[in-house]
Amino acid sequence: MQPISPSPTAARPIADKTRLRIRFTKCGDLRWISHRDLQRVWERLLRRADLQLAFSQGFHPKPLISFPSALALGIEALDEVVELEILGVVDIAAIDQVLRREMPEGMELLELQALERALGKAKVLGASYRIEHQLLDTSPLQARIQAIQQLPLLPIEREGKMISCETSDPFFELKIEGTYFFFSLPNLAAGSIRPSELLAHVGLGHLLEDGWTLQRTAVHLLEPNVPPVAT
Repeated sequence: MQPISPSPTAARPIADKTRLRIRFTKCGDLRWISHRDLQRVWERLLRRADLQLAFSQGFHPKPLISFPSALALGIEALDEVVELEILGVVDIAAIDQVLRREMPEGMELLELQALERALGKAKVLGASYRIEHQLLDTSPLQARIQAIQQLPLLPIEREGKMISCETSDPFFELKIEGTYFFFSLPNLAAGSIRPSELLAHVGLGHLLEDGWTLQRTAVHLLEPNVPPVAT
């Protein structure tokens, strides 16, 4: 593979490193690879694109690559996020082209951005999911949804402790659309409700046991009031 030559119009020097935010899919058999294996996939993709991943300083350098919201095994991602730092000046259009060509089956590049390095790590506000409900009559599920929406808090018991979230939270949502049950859960510092816990609470926990695929449709990030780096 020929090295990617920086374009004078599309590339811009950003000190000695460039920070990237990439949105992508993780579907099919890829939903069974671990968080660590997913990192290795990205490291290989960067090497094939002739990009050098940056490492942290200190006695135990680590690759500067992070997933703001790690995904549990078995869940498909229709909008996953990875943030990483690479060395040198980059041509975003050329990187986009190479990554799309080298991605394995089940992975698709949705968006590639260069970000200001000073922004810090992304803050996750919540995530959205969907699963086929397989119900001929959705009225019992709709009744459970309405009952939950009338509560100020949704409490979930986990190992003798109560985890709860406000039903008025902008990132809490339950709804039925066609053959799918959609829901969104906020990311809370005190502890967040897990997708499997929410499904069990509304009476759909058996879907996961029966092998139906849960999909995460979006990861919602706090967007800082600083524009992306111009490329």
